Amino acid sequence: MNTAVSESASRHPPLILMEGIRKTYRMGSETIHALNGIDLRVDRGDFVAIVGPSGSGKSTLMNVMGCLDTPTSGKYLLDGADVTRLGDNRLAEIRNRKIGFIFQNFQLLPRLTAWQNVELPLIYRGMPAGERRAKAAEVLRKVGLGDRLRHLPGQLSGGQQQRVAIARALVGDPPLLLADEPTGALDTKTSREVLDLLQQLNGEGRTIVLITHDPEVAARAKRIVRITDGMLAEERGMAS
Repeated sequence: MNTAVSESASRHPPLILMEGIRKTYRMGSETIHALNGIDLRVDRGDFVAIVGPSGSGKSTLMNVMGCLDTPTSGKYLLDGADVTRLGDNRLAEIRNRKIGFIFQNFQLLPRLTAWQNVELPLIYRGMPAGERRAKAAEVLRKVGLGDRLRHLPGQLSGGQQQRVAIARALVGDPPLLLADEPTGALDTKTSREVLDLLQQLNGEGRTIVLITHDPEVAARAKRIVRITDGMLAEERGMAS
């Protein structure tokens, strides 16, 4: 990363700062270079779409960004902390407190109600039952599901399930929302509604990184970053 970018980052610390991130895997006698020197800065309040086809490295980048995997080399600062070489327990704590995950297939527990699914991150934090239930209900109302608190995932539409997942991502008030193909399992109308909600949350100051292969989905973001062969090949700003 050039000196000007580094000096700017020191004056205005970003939420995400990646410098020279590389990730390699061994497959038999072959070495796979999944990430090839990624430099990326995401400021607080930004809405960034990372776009790339299958095999481009975007899933590996998401895993590193989400502290689900560690890079082979390079530096990754998340909310000011270097998470590059942390152990599994510390990474799990950071994921719980710093990152709200939104997945393509919702990842809801089928035997738990919407309310119970949303309060899970707060259980792991040790929050008292009354406090966490009130917080979960508040966030479900925020995403338009105040009348679905006691519904199981199987009793909800795909769009409603994704709203539950978004509520779960929000409930711990993490600085980063990381959305991996959040509309991939939804129809066109429901996709628009979910993207509208993400734009609304960004308008309220939430920082969002959206992983997608779909240019129309990416166009909702303020910035588009294209990844090809493990490298950021293009980056351009979008109108808010």
